Amino acid sequence: MAEFEEGQESEEEVIADESSGEKPYYFQLDVLKAIAIAFVVMDHSLTWEIKGSLASVFWERLSIPFFLLVMGFNLGHSFKHRGIENLKQLYTREYFVRRFNRYVFPFIVLYVGSLILGSLLGYISWNEYTLIGFLPFWGPGNWFIALLFGSILVFPLVYWAFNKQPVLTLVFCFLCEIFMQLIMYLYFPYPYGSELEAFIVTAIRLNVLFFLPAVGLGLWFSRGYSLTSPRNYFVYLYALLSIVFMIDYQTWYLASQPGAVGQFFIFMLEFIRGDYTFLFYGYAAFLFLLTMRALPSQASGRIQRLIQDMGRASYHILLFQIFYMSIVYWLTTNDAVIHHFIPDFAAIFGWPSVYFYIPFYLMNLTISFTGGMLWYYSEKHLDEREKERINA
Repeated sequence: MAEFEEGQESEEEVIADESSGEKPYYFQLDVLKAIAIAFVVMDHSLTWEIKGSLASVFWERLSIPFFLLVMGFNLGHSFKHRGIENLKQLYTREYFVRRFNRYVFPFIVLYVGSLILGSLLGYISWNEYTLIGFLPFWGPGNWFIALLFGSILVFPLVYWAFNKQPVLTLVFCFLCEIFMQLIMYLYFPYPYGSELEAFIVTAIRLNVLFFLPAVGLGLWFSRGYSLTSPRNYFVYLYALLSIVFMIDYQTWYLASQPGAVGQFFIFMLEFIRGDYTFLFYGYAAFLFLLTMRALPSQASGRIQRLIQDMGRASYHILLFQIFYMSIVYWLTTNDAVIHHFIPDFAAIFGWPSVYFYIPFYLMNLTISFTGGMLWYYSEKHLDEREKERINA
């Protein structure tokens, strides 16, 4: 076995911790979440043209795949640690209370803040998108909330199925997205014929079932994340195929070739919409396993502990970022909030160079992380005081 750096645990040692009844902790996951939320802020600070020119599909667009892989990985360890084996034990009052405190309550705080902000600025939107969790005063990243809330209902069932039939469940996760892609391809081709069609497509693409391939991969890796394990050999081929499709998604090189090759890639680019799809998760999965292997499983030192807190506060950072960036978008151009798009900041503000995006992004990053982490620390402090009061 290869030598490990000081403070780094082997996969076998972590599994041993699980058998001892102690829930294992993985610093690597907090690193991935911290990186992912930094990429989220970048995604909402730069225009699509700039991100495309930087080949963002290979790095910046990894934010959501990383989050999904971590969610699946945590899903496997969370339920396994509590010794849960059947659906009755999965869907408990305790489970829903914990999910409410973790996801729903902070979102309610954001929702109230969005209502107040919209009232002050004179714009509040109530429409069909309200049904899937869109805020009355929209902010970038709002779409992820629908996915999270859906996960509360779906994840226990996925875990139960995975415990019974791991391979079949992983295959089913991929089939879920393929089925939804097929529905959009057959019945809702782009451009959409009406606003109703656009809403239906949005609802499909924000459904947690659409993202199950990445969640399923994370769940699979929760039972063993070694790149040298035969059970994970498929990731090498999967990553290679993902890279091929990602290159073509970025360049359309293969799709522009004559004959059957070009026609196949044109079909795939039309059939599989977007870059948060199973065609791209193989690349993210390989990087996930590399991170799990390369980094220590425990945080040590101030920098690592700060990154640890960033990862743990990632949900609060996301919510605060939605609120903060909605203000930035509105002050830049009201239409960005009304019609949900990223403004061309350089053109609107008359920046002499696109390099002005660098300090602009760093400002957004600093404010989003500071606000989100202060929110996280405050909520954590209140929770600790409540526990002390109950135990007194």
